[in-house]
Amino acid sequence: MKQVIKLTMLAVGTMTAFASLPAQAAQVCVPGRGCVRTTQAAYNSCFELSQARGVSEQMNRAERWFIYQCLKGRIPR
Repeated sequence: MKQVIKLTMLAVGTMTAFASLPAQAAQVCVPGRGCVRTTQAAYNSCFELSQARGVSEQMNRAERWFIYQCLKGRIPR
């Protein structure tokens, strides 16, 4: 019984520790070109820029390419 309680406490502690960590950086990938790591704030900034410049609102290849290029620093903000 003690072992079950210890394992339960360990599991709850581990889940709590992971939940309290800040979100990890994500990746935006373009097939054949690679991936770029990003934060949610950087992605949102590039997404808003794509909308302001008239890139399609659907998540299609053109928008993904634009966001990828923006995150790589190749599109001035």
